Amino acid sequence: MSDYIHYPEFSFLARCWWQLSDHLLNPAQWDDSLDKLAPLWLHTGGAAIHNDHWYNYLRAEPAGQGPLQLGAEDFTTPAHVYGELFWFGAYVKGSDRHTSTLGYEIRPYDRAWKPLNRIVRSNPSPLSGYAGIKDQVEPAAGSARLSSPTHLWTLEGMSTKALQRGARICNVLLLDADGRQARRLENREAWLINTRNGQLGLMALEILDFAHEARDVAWGSGLRRIASKYEFKPEYGFIARAWWRPEALSGAADTASDEQAGLVVARFDQGHEWNPRAALEVERGDVLQDHWRSDEARPACQRFWFAVYQENGAYAYEIWPLDARGRRLNFTLKHEPGWSLSLARRWEKDRAEPAFLWRLDGVSPASLQRGARIKGVKLKHISGPDLKMVYPQGQRTLDTVWLGGEGALELEVLEVSARC
Repeated sequence: MSDYIHYPEFSFLARCWWQLSDHLLNPAQWDDSLDKLAPLWLHTGGAAIHNDHWYNYLRAEPAGQGPLQLGAEDFTTPAHVYGELFWFGAYVKGSDRHTSTLGYEIRPYDRAWKPLNRIVRSNPSPLSGYAGIKDQVEPAAGSARLSSPTHLWTLEGMSTKALQRGARICNVLLLDADGRQARRLENREAWLINTRNGQLGLMALEILDFAHEARDVAWGSGLRRIASKYEFKPEYGFIARAWWRPEALSGAADTASDEQAGLVVARFDQGHEWNPRAALEVERGDVLQDHWRSDEARPACQRFWFAVYQENGAYAYEIWPLDARGRRLNFTLKHEPGWSLSLARRWEKDRAEPAFLWRLDGVSPASLQRGARIKGVKLKHISGPDLKMVYPQGQRTLDTVWLGGEGALELEVLEVSARC
């Protein structure tokens, strides 16, 4: 075997299901097929009194019932955790990265997107074949290179072109490192995933985050280390589209304001190829005119993730763009005195820095609902300046300047409790 190179752009976080139907499922009929989808999960660290013979084993529910239902009684010790989500870390052979099949390192996450620091492996013994995790902490995820790995899995029947945030993918074959297909085996009232015994079957995936880099979404731990006054509130994060709605000028016709309105996008057409920058531009209309200004390295993003922080009851936001496939780009809206407003490159270890924090007057993140339309939202930097419309070199951009066209945002909430 050879070394395998990590490809984070093809990695993803997903909720996984075992298909109970003898027939292929249609993703377009997902909601009508929930009784044919049994959630995949595992748990570890529970008390012996729980009388569960299958700690650390990958398993499926006996019937389709939606996501796993857990109550307080299902957690028997402070260390008892359930892996209901799974990170698929993509790797390819270093010598054949353009034609080889992707191999995936599978790691369980809890429902709050916290990694359990375990790796799902298949026991190759002819007397076993069970898939599960070791009862020990594994090395950190996302290693750039793996030497002769024996724990990678293959997903047959899934194209990387289908990967995007929110995608539902059915009829996937799960194969271990030796090419054996996953089966479901009943043993002592549990349905376990096994690659040697049991009934052959297919898997379905719900992609929660695409190009997921195995990072811990609990950024609050970093804030505590630096004694930040902000508390990260991942349960309040949301994804939205925005439109600029200018204030009607006194005595001006309504059509004048309408011509200045439009969809807000982040266009990465500034800076250098190795260090692109983006401005917040306003389209000439309420729909995106073109996704690419020149090539796919210069995207136009019309969705934004609003990461929420709280300080003394007041909310502040970091604003991150998502590309057409839902990937969060490592850029954040930044206000810096003396410079034009832009989405600047951001390193994830830096959290809640003042230059990147904004207020959204007119938004209550704790009560947002998917599909809601919120008008009259004022976006302003925590230092005071709010956004205005300006026209540098004929462009229609938003900036934190004193002179410019007054207006507000209209938001369409696409996803609540969003993590990216």
